[in-house]
Amino acid sequence: MVEESDNHEAETIDKEEKIISLSSCITDEDKSALFKEMTVILTRKWKKNNQVVYGSSENDLLLATRMDISSLRDIIKEYKDFVNILGLEVVEYTLPTSHEIWYCIRSEYYAPSELEKNETLVLGTIIGLYEETKLPIASKSVKDRLVISGKIKEYVVDETLRELTKLGYITRIKNKWVYNYRTEIEFRVEERQKIASEFRKL
Repeated sequence: MVEESDNHEAETIDKEEKIISLSSCITDEDKSALFKEMTVILTRKWKKNNQVVYGSSENDLLLATRMDISSLRDIIKEYKDFVNILGLEVVEYTLPTSHEIWYCIRSEYYAPSELEKNETLVLGTIIGLYEETKLPIASKSVKDRLVISGKIKEYVVDETLRELTKLGYITRIKNKWVYNYRTEIEFRVEERQKIASEFRKL
């Protein structure tokens, strides 16, 4: 596995994927134990292809449970209702490298992991620009906001964009930036809109 930068050593990330086998015969008596195991699986943070990921892919859940896709999705639907009572939410997302569905758990009271100052500036700028236009953001637009205003140096913007990409917050499509799954997981729609509103005041 590739180690993360020193700035993010504090984050707890599993060093390797751990497949947890679940029972394929689900009875009412089994569901309590099953849901506990699913909670363990869907709250994991680990690295896949040098990128931080949350939870588990649908394919891995199929392998672990030995269920068919319909049964698995029925169980996940029931599990969503179960965790909602606890103030938790099952979030679906996809990685930019595939169209595979992933699942993870987010708390209603969850606070995003602490980013470094420059990462907060760059990501906040991207969120502000993207929420205004809903169009991919060019690096030049980010630099126009941050470098010309004297907030940070151009090379720092480039380094920070690479770090945010590695951490799963943004991804590049045709040389422009869009949200990756982690921004959508850690910053709810209303939070991104609030960031955009504050951004417009600058």
